[in-house]
Amino acid sequence: MRKRMSWMMAVLAAAALASGCSGGETADTAGSSADTASTEEGGSQEAAPAGDATEVIFWSSMSGGMGETLDKIVSDYNASQDAVHVTVEFQGNYYDMAAKLQAAVTSGEIPHVAQLEMGRTKMFADYGVLQDMTDLAAEEGLDLSMFYPGLMNSCDWGEGVYALPFNRSTPMFYYNKDMFTEVGLDPEDPPETWDELQEYAAQLSIPDERWGFEMPIDAWFYEAFIMESDGRILNDDETDIAFNNETGTKPLELWKNMISEGIMKAPPGKEYNSYEAARSDFAAGITGMIVTSSGDLGTLSASCDFNIGTCFLPKNTRFGVPTGGANVVMMAGHEEDASATMDFLKYLTSPDVSAYWASQTGYLPSSQAAADSDVYQEYISANDNAKTALEQMEYTDIPRPVNENYPQIHSEIMMTEIQRCIEEPDYTPEEAVQAISDQTRALLGS
Repeated sequence: MRKRMSWMMAVLAAAALASGCSGGETADTAGSSADTASTEEGGSQEAAPAGDATEVIFWSSMSGGMGETLDKIVSDYNASQDAVHVTVEFQGNYYDMAAKLQAAVTSGEIPHVAQLEMGRTKMFADYGVLQDMTDLAAEEGLDLSMFYPGLMNSCDWGEGVYALPFNRSTPMFYYNKDMFTEVGLDPEDPPETWDELQEYAAQLSIPDERWGFEMPIDAWFYEAFIMESDGRILNDDETDIAFNNETGTKPLELWKNMISEGIMKAPPGKEYNSYEAARSDFAAGITGMIVTSSGDLGTLSASCDFNIGTCFLPKNTRFGVPTGGANVVMMAGHEEDASATMDFLKYLTSPDVSAYWASQTGYLPSSQAAADSDVYQEYISANDNAKTALEQMEYTDIPRPVNENYPQIHSEIMMTEIQRCIEEPDYTPEEAVQAISDQTRALLGS
């Protein structure tokens, strides 16, 4: 049953204070989903005189080049008609966005549209602060069936449509083709399995100078490695994790062993800092292979002066990746502007705009129609590396949990325990996974 608004506001106020005091998160990748969302200034538009137009405020987490692309999309929309004017306001990374939305709910100064990390959608919906867009989409002629099912499971879980997919991504494997050639590896034959990953990493490594592999020790990638053993994150009745077994311990064993052997570099820092470190090390030639977000393709292509290759994440028993990134949501409380807001969202998520956004940033097109568009087809025909994320969508069949408590399980419990396991030599994978299970059961009340 939906919680009452007054009670919800008190809960979110406390959460906003806790989140605001945590500090430290400064760059890329959404805590529970890993993506490029910088805290640098930019990616915002000054409000323009709108005349009789309905003013719609759009809170964004995009800055830098991505912010500029988003600004162009919004400017094009504003120029295309005179009934609605959209103003983009940059709010920082996904952690910042969640905290600011929570604070805005308590103050009543809420935007019309927000870019919300996909794992937090159900939590905000259950607190009653998001608008169910099912009827509005139908009224505005937005065909919800066009979106990829693998992206919609965090938008519509059977209780209404509370989000639309926007800057969505998967984890992706990047490698230095020139370095492969240097050590005698075939640059067109990247590692396909965990065993090959270790073999290639060893061949690429130079003791204390260069590491074959690097990836942020992040719960998003941990999810991917669980899925590569055909594992699930929560059990069927959502009372405990489902990986308190080899599917949970084997990824940690793999990482600990590769680090101890000197063939995997553990990046410094946590959360977003670790993504920046991984990208920088790869661009500098300090590492030869990395795992990061598919949304980093544009950044890496621009910053690396060598030939880059991309491929599926190496598998254990099967390929598998979670989706990540952010959806766009309509905030409740602006009912009088709902039609105008939906008109903008229909434009923002349309196949042509989604294709343009994907081609400029490296994020996934949100629908098959976008993927089939001339804009996107021209993009991938000129950039083979961009095909990987779209082809990898075939292996997003194991969904991430849609549970209001999962953001805390993911960003606090899982993240803390897997990082502790990697950082402390005597803390075993079995202890880490058991601790995740114990804390998850306590949180879920089982």
